Amino acid sequence: MARSRRSPARLIVALTVAGVLAVFLVYTALTGTTPALQPSNLVGHPGTVSLTGKVVGRVTGNAHETTGLHFELHNIQGTSPVVPIVYHGSVPDLFESGRDVNVTGQLVGGSFIATALTTKCPSKYTAQV
Repeated sequence: MARSRRSPARLIVALTVAGVLAVFLVYTALTGTTPALQPSNLVGHPGTVSLTGKVVGRVTGNAHETTGLHFELHNIQGTSPVVPIVYHGSVPDLFESGRDVNVTGQLVGGSFIATALTTKCPSKYTAQV
């Protein structure tokens, strides 16, 4: 019985594809992260960041108009500087003053221009008394 010879080309192609995927995964793991901050840590962080805080004061404007939705955030616990937020886009149903939220965007001229807004649900994480 003769044994068929397979070309090593298939193995080389498979190893090359695996190597490219490994390099891609390492690259995205190291460079694809957005810093997660609170309002008290925001100053001095250029570029896109994820900001988590509590909505304080009045919520004004409309997220679907040119002026946008305006509100302010401070740290979830303790005192911190208040950061003015301007947001354009879809507003979650649970969004309101007093709610913990996460916004992604950039600090531009003293206001945080948000491109994404999500609310946090504290009922899942608080102990029932």
